[in-house]
Amino acid sequence: MMIRIAAFLALLACACSAEICTDPAITPSAYTTSDAVISSESVFIVELSLACANGAQSVALYADVNGRQFPVTRGQDVGKYQVSWSLPHKQASSGTYQVKFFDEESYSALRKAQRNNEDVNAIQPLFSVNVDHRGAWNGPWVSTEVLAAVIGILVYYLAFSAKGTIQA
Repeated sequence: MMIRIAAFLALLACACSAEICTDPAITPSAYTTSDAVISSESVFIVELSLACANGAQSVALYADVNGRQFPVTRGQDVGKYQVSWSLPHKQASSGTYQVKFFDEESYSALRKAQRNNEDVNAIQPLFSVNVDHRGAWNGPWVSTEVLAAVIGILVYYLAFSAKGTIQA
């Protein structure tokens, strides 16, 4: 009976564990917020297609961006993944953000290095993607309402001055 339970647990562990990807080939695409007027934070979204040389299809991935880790979600299609995060506009400066992707093994090594205050740069990611963020546009310096009011006052002043000149 104990052998059957041990065999069942071993089978369950194998079924639940994610596959290891060797020699990954990726096709990334990225989106970042460009308009700060209509949103409260800058959003970053990285979508990618992943193909492994060994044919692994259910690879568990984790992303690291500037020392912050995020889970990577699997899409409905095989080999499609997505990760997203947000930052306040003031903290989301323009530039290139490097997103490092880790599999379960390298992610656990990364977390262990962080807990033990070791060098996290020594842990190699499975692959990385660079996301170019141009910054978020905060709108015009002068709002259109103020500009319309100034133009209205200017037209009124010119009309009133012309009326005074004509009547004199």
